[in-house]
Amino acid sequence: MLELFASQIVNGLAIGQVYALIALGFSLVFGVSNLINFAQGALFMLGAFIAFSAMTLLRLPLVPAALLSLCAVTVLGMLLERLALRPLENAPYIAPVLSTLAISLIIEQLAEILWSPEGQAFPLPFEEATFFFGSAYITSTDLLIFGFGALAVLGLSRFLSHSWLGRTLRATAQDRDAAAQLGIRTTQVKQMAFGLAGALGALSGILVALYFKSVFPQMGLPYGLKGFAAALLGGLSSTPGAVLGGLLLGVVETLASAYVGEGYRDLVAYTLVLVFLVFRPQGLLGDRRLDALGGAGGAGGAMPSTSVLASSSSQRKAVKAIEMPPWGFLAAGAILALLPLATQSGYVLQAFAYAMIFALLVASVTLVSGALGILSIGHLAFYGVGAYAVGILARNHGWPAEAALLGAAAVTALIAVVAALPLLKLGGHTAALGTLAVGQIGYLVFMTWLDVTRGPMGFIGIPAPRLAAWGDAVLSSLSQKYWLIAAVSAVALALTQRLLNADIGRVWRGIREDRLAAHAAGLPVRRYILLGFALSGALAGAAGGLFAYVQSVVSPESFTVSGSILLLTLAVLGGLGNLTGAALAGFALTLLPELLRFFAEWRMIVYGLALLLMLRLRPHGLLGAR
Repeated sequence: MLELFASQIVNGLAIGQVYALIALGFSLVFGVSNLINFAQGALFMLGAFIAFSAMTLLRLPLVPAALLSLCAVTVLGMLLERLALRPLENAPYIAPVLSTLAISLIIEQLAEILWSPEGQAFPLPFEEATFFFGSAYITSTDLLIFGFGALAVLGLSRFLSHSWLGRTLRATAQDRDAAAQLGIRTTQVKQMAFGLAGALGALSGILVALYFKSVFPQMGLPYGLKGFAAALLGGLSSTPGAVLGGLLLGVVETLASAYVGEGYRDLVAYTLVLVFLVFRPQGLLGDRRLDALGGAGGAGGAMPSTSVLASSSSQRKAVKAIEMPPWGFLAAGAILALLPLATQSGYVLQAFAYAMIFALLVASVTLVSGALGILSIGHLAFYGVGAYAVGILARNHGWPAEAALLGAAAVTALIAVVAALPLLKLGGHTAALGTLAVGQIGYLVFMTWLDVTRGPMGFIGIPAPRLAAWGDAVLSSLSQKYWLIAAVSAVALALTQRLLNADIGRVWRGIREDRLAAHAAGLPVRRYILLGFALSGALAGAAGGLFAYVQSVVSPESFTVSGSILLLTLAVLGGLGNLTGAALAGFALTLLPELLRFFAEWRMIVYGLALLLMLRLRPHGLLGAR
């Protein structure tokens, strides 16, 4: 038993070193630019593939192939900062963050085109050996990862402490304005940080490829999220903390896999992240004074200050938001309800049905992210709760559609409130990262709670909606389901728009702009935040229920964090806080891929480029943020 424990610790430290390298990339970029670089995972994946190509096509040994990969990804990281992020320096905070997401989408799709979407075996530079110490063991690959990882960490530490460039980077991270006054070229330092982060990402990608003996284009997001989680555990502002957080995360998830079950590996890891965010949001070695972590209050557990989106609203130029009145949503729903009379094409009706569902879903995102100013990066978890709730209530208990949809909305609202409780003391980045952890935990629960969700097999056999108010009429045809979706979506959006126009909507926006001022004015801030999450959860739950009725089957793969990130980008493109823009973005989420279906390989590249262009030309959204 003790030998097994020792072996798991060794394995955990090996993969933990990889997480530490990814986390160091996040910490370097965050330190000098106050920016969470979501493209780090894509650079991680690209580094692994460049080394793979150098070893298989050019027949290079591992070390020269790794050096070539590091150089290429370093240059790419610097180019990305110069071409995609530097032009957005004076844009709202969300614009450069979403730019890194757009870059990630483009790189991942290019990798699928260049190397194939399927996984490929990574060549091992030697025949793997296993060394036993009693019942405990360590492999030669583990030793190689330890060696490369330790050299990288020690080399970076010496570079930051003893070189002139390293000291300028640390000075810029500590106080960018003071560094600039002393003659340091902070713009070039920022670019250097992106290059270093790219090199660390490339090295960690190569080590992961060695560890699992394979590479695939989709590897960037899951390992990017793990590195991000490690940076949070150690403290986003701390490079030693990033190393400690990576090692801790690797050990914890490896022990969970061995003693609880492989399916619970990630669930335990992200639960640990959420616990740390609540009780120590600055991380193990982070600085509780960092404004980026929600201010002193936010980091210390008191009332957080303004949202990271508040500055964007104060910087708003005279860009008037284009919005429909509440009755406009009812009118739009009535017009869309005429579509089955004009065509019986199942393809067209299904596309527009999904468009209305996603309009409702994006509206639920913009309610939290726009009105309350809390970036929701894991919102599809609530959507999934609504879908599974309708499936259980309709199939297992025979509830009619009215009761099932209301029940799903109520259950999701309650779960959204429970999920929001740990976030009440968080502000700035930490609140957004808390929603990311909640979203990932939700997805993992859907995957592992086999007795309820059936896990990866999917929840099947959801019956057609039955309306008790219409004499138990069963809506078996697609046209009938379409009319139900049009009615529910139009009424829900109209009621939500009415709330946003009322006093409660103004209170939510006031909390977004300055939570401390709202609290000082005597407003029950936490109660209003929970109410906002409840309404957002109800909308997402209703959308999920409608989705379940159309699909007749619910699978966890519909509720991934990558989908949540895509939802957030669409909410921003429509205009945060703008319900009309959210509805338009929901239609875009469904209809644009259909328009580009003949260019399936290039679809996400086109979307990423369009997102970059929109953020550059109209960072407040297509219809303007409210």
